[in-house]
Amino acid sequence: MLNALRRGAKGFLAKILIGLLVLSFAVWGISDFVNQIDPTEVARAGDTPVSAAEYARIYRRTVNNTAQRTGRALTPQDAQMLGLPGQVLGELLSDALQLDAARELGVDIGDDALAERIREDPVFVGSDGNFDRLQFDFILSNNQYTEQEFIELQRAAAAQGMFVSALVGGLTAPTAYLEAYNRYLNQTRTVSYFTLNEDVIGPIADPDEATLRAYYDEHKADFQAPEYRGISTVSLSAEALADPDAVSADDVRRAYESDGAYGSPERRQVSQLSFDDFAGAQAAATSLIASGDFDGFIAEEGREGDVVDLGLVERDGLVDPAVADAAFALSEAGVVAVDGRFGPLLVRVSEIQPAGKEPLSAVEADIRGEIALEEAQDQVRDLYDNVEDAVAGGARVDEIASRFSLPTQVVGAVDRQGQGRDGAPITPTLDPSVLATLFRANEGDDAEPIEGRDAYTWVQLDSVTPAADRPFDEVFDDVLVAWTNAEKATRLDAKAAEALSAVEDGEDLETVATRYGADLVVTDPISQSAPASSLPQPAAEAAFEGPLNHTASVAVGDGEHVVLKVTEISEPAFFEEDADLEDAKVTFDRGLADVLVYEFANARQADVGVSVNQPVLDVVIGVAEPHQRRGMY
Repeated sequence: MLNALRRGAKGFLAKILIGLLVLSFAVWGISDFVNQIDPTEVARAGDTPVSAAEYARIYRRTVNNTAQRTGRALTPQDAQMLGLPGQVLGELLSDALQLDAARELGVDIGDDALAERIREDPVFVGSDGNFDRLQFDFILSNNQYTEQEFIELQRAAAAQGMFVSALVGGLTAPTAYLEAYNRYLNQTRTVSYFTLNEDVIGPIADPDEATLRAYYDEHKADFQAPEYRGISTVSLSAEALADPDAVSADDVRRAYESDGAYGSPERRQVSQLSFDDFAGAQAAATSLIASGDFDGFIAEEGREGDVVDLGLVERDGLVDPAVADAAFALSEAGVVAVDGRFGPLLVRVSEIQPAGKEPLSAVEADIRGEIALEEAQDQVRDLYDNVEDAVAGGARVDEIASRFSLPTQVVGAVDRQGQGRDGAPITPTLDPSVLATLFRANEGDDAEPIEGRDAYTWVQLDSVTPAADRPFDEVFDDVLVAWTNAEKATRLDAKAAEALSAVEDGEDLETVATRYGADLVVTDPISQSAPASSLPQPAAEAAFEGPLNHTASVAVGDGEHVVLKVTEISEPAFFEEDADLEDAKVTFDRGLADVLVYEFANARQADVGVSVNQPVLDVVIGVAEPHQRRGMY
């Protein structure tokens, strides 16, 4: 399919290159079509157009995939903020630049070869291994392609593919790339280290007030009162609207008496035995109905191993409808001949467990709650439009709550973390989506709805108290704690630098560790892919930043520094054909090809230019309506 040529553009390096290509469009300049707007194109590279229909398909797929990854639906504005329109346009313009060059050179594919290419596409191959016309038609219809449109797109893809193959086919990355990767991955190092903590600096006396005031003046922003906002919300939810007491007794009775409700369904112990023909199954059933000795019959026929036990099952648990109908039609345990989906069968029911039902008194409250909730869900859908109309008419949250008898929550002051002025969380807790909506709102805005499951909450900004400096006396204790922590970090940094200096001057690492009351630790050989469990990750990374005898001091957490020295390095063996390096080799080869294709597209763009049909693009991505642009449609 057409995606085959784009699979190579899914890697990290390729995405970076496509991003650079999009930026290069801005550098070299992309002109808009102004006087002649063609609604079938979103862009053009040289003489090659980018189809609006194809852009729409790929853009829609990209938005849907992103929505699935993020777990939420994307508005056109969300997609723009994520850069999805430009990402898709960049990919398609890169394709178009390649195709434009291919056509200039006369690269094409014959009709017979194109037909064979389509016939051999695995997507269109049926279960018999041959081209399946029905599957072909179904896939094209499902993806909104006409047959002619798809064939032309395949012709373009083939020409582009041949051109790219000629451009980068057989290109391989230098062996030095693979050798460096192998060294990075498999080189091992032995590291000696010790850890310094706050014990080496001793207790820190409280400073005088002048020192604290100076620290406060330098870090006032750290002690500010946060921005607070007043908020009013009104909620519309099925749960709040549901009124179980209003559900009639007749409705409760009908729900209770429905098949399989509020109890266990009927189950039957079913087994089956296959026969070559239906007459044989009928004869066996007749014999067994007369004798009732199923086990004796099976033993006499020597077919003990052929009986298939289907278990104690509900009717829906039987795959073959004919078996289900026959087994559950028996009024009591017995046998019956069945012409099943997969051949003639003797079906036996050896046990029947009747359906059970809980007393109405035990489930009435649940039934009322379920019915009331279903009815409330319909009310929510109806009321939502009425509330939105009221909001559009300028109604405030308190008016809406009064008009529609809906619950509200009013909070005089809340910060971005959902805490009040006392530093405690607001009760009831405000949902993060409510806080996010509140802190992006402007004073005077209409209440904004947030959608939940069968529920909506309208968020209204009532007031804004900007962040403000707190007086020194009010935050004295906080300033003291902050100064003390900063002083500890400064003194520990100095001790670590002092220890590292001693090691760098040639003093024995263990001697230095002993001086500071620390224990020396020697790791087993470690690698980039398998660091020592005892050595914190930042220190392990630092150990690979220099040659043999490399030293470093690394902060590894609150109040800890690791001072280390690389005492041994073991270089790995390198075999270019090592199977473990095959994936890396493919990645490097593809990466080099991506770079070359990117450089070509960039140069081609400078030669022939690219242009974007912005009005059409805006319509496709959903930020403009067709009638909003003069000359559109």
